[in-house]
Amino acid sequence: MIGNGFAWGRYTIMEEGELDRATWQLRVDHYLVAGPDGLPLPGQFPSLEAAKAFIDQREERA
Repeated sequence: MIGNGFAWGRYTIMEEGELDRATWQLRVDHYLVAGPDGLPLPGQFPSLEAAKAFIDQREERA
C-alpha cells in the first residue's frame, strides 16, 4: 500500500508498506521514488534519508 508522498526537488518520495489492522496505521517497509514525469524509478530505499540521497546524486549528475 502506498502512503504519504513527499516532494524532494522535482521528485516525489512515497512510503510503501502494510496497513496495521489493529491501529489502522501504515507500517512503512521502504520508500519509492517517482521522477518529475510521475513515473516510478527503479529501486526501493530503506529510509527517507536514503531516498533523498539518491535524488540528490541524480540531480548532481544532471
